[in-house]
Amino acid sequence: DITEYYIAPRLKAFSDWILKAMAIGNLEDIFPAASREYAPMVEELWKDPAIQATYNRRSELPFLPSAASYFLDKAVDISRTEYELSDMDILYADGITSSDGLASTDFSFPQLALDGRGFDEPDPQDTLLRYQLIRINNKGLHENCKWLQMFDDVRLVIFCVAVSDYDEYYEDANGNVVNKMMETRQLFESIALHPIFEQMDFLLLLTKFDILEQKIGKSPLTSCDWFSDFTPLVSRNLINGTSKSSRGSSTGSTLAQMAGHYIAVKFKSVFQSFTERKLYVSYVNALDQESVRSAIRYGREIIKWEDEKPVFGSSETTYSEEPSSYSH
Repeated sequence: DITEYYIAPRLKAFSDWILKAMAIGNLEDIFPAASREYAPMVEELWKDPAIQATYNRRSELPFLPSAASYFLDKAVDISRTEYELSDMDILYADGITSSDGLASTDFSFPQLALDGRGFDEPDPQDTLLRYQLIRINNKGLHENCKWLQMFDDVRLVIFCVAVSDYDEYYEDANGNVVNKMMETRQLFESIALHPIFEQMDFLLLLTKFDILEQKIGKSPLTSCDWFSDFTPLVSRNLINGTSKSSRGSSTGSTLAQMAGHYIAVKFKSVFQSFTERKLYVSYVNALDQESVRSAIRYGREIIKWEDEKPVFGSSETTYSEEPSSYSH
């Protein structure tokens, strides 16, 4: 019987050929050398209804990167010899670090106010101060935690959590299928408990909120065992055939906001179970330059706040439900 997952023989033959090339390890010999030749076929395969029906169930596919649709939509354009990478292309090509799993960059801050609407008073220290952001590959952490000994002079640990990972899985080295969010929690605990970081401040960045908004209506947050007690209360009114919350925002967006807050609280509970330190939290859209700048500036302010504590004393903690940043 023909189902929605049926692929025409010509496309199936092409797919089987690619899978065979991947299995024997010579896919790199074919691409990118023949990218221009095969790009139209890749585009046709990607747009095939059967492939799209399969892609709609992507949460069940452990090895499908989140950027797949972005690059497959542009397969023909990217294959052109005159094609120039855009900033967005580079941002979507996430996860490429040096072979040892470490990457770093030095930078300084413009004198912008946190709200982005004006300039701070000139700070003589900031004009001379440069920051170094060091990224550690997750895989590298698991393979060689001795690297952490190198960071005894770090001022702030920034830990990124993809909130859309709650229903996604991957296969580990032992062939076990692991929930990505559970793996993230385990990694967070191992870093927060490491002796090197016992006196350091932590900033939790919640990313991929846009993907969470898209999927949470179809795939409940309770798909992850850790989030089994998530029971949001959403008042729904049917307006023009669309489910709306009592505050007028779309139900998917409202659920995502509740889920984002819930995930932040879950990580804070874990953090506070073994330390009295404060966990700072901020939402960030990694594909939006200003959002990233705001998050990094927030990190700078955390460092300043902690430096000023011995002089001014500890102030009351603040909390905001705005999807930008908060401490709690």
